[in-house]
Amino acid sequence: MDRIERDVLINASPRRVWAALTSAEHLGTWFGDAGATVSALEPGGEVTLTWAEHGTGRAIIEKVEPESFFSWRWSGPLGPDPVPGNATLVEFTLTPTDGGTLLQVVESGFTGLDLPSEGQEKYASGNFGGWGHELDELREYLET
Repeated sequence: MDRIERDVLINASPRRVWAALTSAEHLGTWFGDAGATVSALEPGGEVTLTWAEHGTGRAIIEKVEPESFFSWRWSGPLGPDPVPGNATLVEFTLTPTDGGTLLQVVESGFTGLDLPSEGQEKYASGNFGGWGHELDELREYLET
């Protein structure tokens, strides 16, 4: 599996969902459980996400289209820097809907990781479940 896709309908405006995806204050609340930083919201900007259990993952922002599309390349727990061989691409697409926002998250590039195929599958499977958990937390964070 090289690609995972998760969709979530959130009862919040694209502006609020965008802020939750792109600001350190919000990311550190619903995504990383031990904090987050965003150096600059532009291509080349750096995002760090820290979890008590998993450590710190680093991402480099690839593309920013305010309130509609955001992407980063991240190394997660595979290493300190997102470089070829240890990074996947995560893309967030926000679509306004009646009463909210449809958020699609696509993570790709698992078969390009410097891991045996079993390791690639295990990492993709773990991230598939992880995104389900994290997106449920995002929805709950924005809807309560």
